[in-house]
Amino acid sequence: MILQRLEEIYAIAQHRAAYSPEEDAAHELAAGWMREAGLAVTRDGAGNLFGKRGDARVWAGSHLDSVPTAGRFDGALGVVAAIEAASRLRGRPLAVVAFRAEETGPMGSKRIESTPDAYLELHIEQGPVLASLGEPLGVVTAIAGQARGFRVFEGRADHAGTTPIEARADALVEAAAFVLHVRECAREGTVATVGAIEVEPNATNVVPEKVTVSVDARSADARRLAALIAEIGFDVQWRSDPVAMGDAFAAVLPDAPRVVSGAGHDAMFVPNSSMLFVRSLNGGVSHHPDELSSSEDIALAVDALTAALDRLTR
Repeated sequence: MILQRLEEIYAIAQHRAAYSPEEDAAHELAAGWMREAGLAVTRDGAGNLFGKRGDARVWAGSHLDSVPTAGRFDGALGVVAAIEAASRLRGRPLAVVAFRAEETGPMGSKRIESTPDAYLELHIEQGPVLASLGEPLGVVTAIAGQARGFRVFEGRADHAGTTPIEARADALVEAAAFVLHVRECAREGTVATVGAIEVEPNATNVVPEKVTVSVDARSADARRLAALIAEIGFDVQWRSDPVAMGDAFAAVLPDAPRVVSGAGHDAMFVPNSSMLFVRSLNGGVSHHPDELSSSEDIALAVDALTAALDRLTR
């Protein structure tokens, strides 16, 4: 049932952009499944979809929008799994939520009109850690904080054939050393990435005059993130603090490994959140059609989500 529903969502479109007709269609599909699970369907001012039963102080869900190169599991698994768990717990007061526009904001979860006593989100890991540990599930302890910005290097544009090497002010050579510096600064508990470089004038036969280098730095520890930013040395344009996750899944999976999420999620913006990761296969690839979790691992994850919701709604 879960895999079949994921295929139905994917069949709408691989790319279900924020507030697009494709995301609308995915929400309509999920609304029908919510009604089948005995939930009353509502939407808030941001367009977030809720399937509610009773007082519904406990929520579970994720998002249904997707990136252009998406696979089947990111976001959609959390919504479909929550609907399945709700169908198993008929009569319990709870809500299933499909947030809008997670991939471009998030836009929906930042604009919720009420807050739950607990929010549970099941998500594919989007990385190789659980697979390397040989574990199907991992309890998320925190979502890493992020800092994004850039560093600019100024040189001088000269003729590539007539200017001696020793006479050049090559901005790209300086930038190349900085890229290695960024990597060297990322130590235990941190990651740092240069993902984009702009070279001016960007001509084959001209010594680069100006280079702008992007930096993405992350850590689940606020002090480590601050130290990483300072050591790298770049102009921060956007920053988010690490967010600790609750223990709703730890209570039902005491022996599961504890992991940190390096990616952002709706759970960052919903109070009283707990997250569970299900193992990614194919090397942990995500935002790609080869994104994969096994039916066996998903079954264990849905059982854990159901147990956690059962405990919180008794």
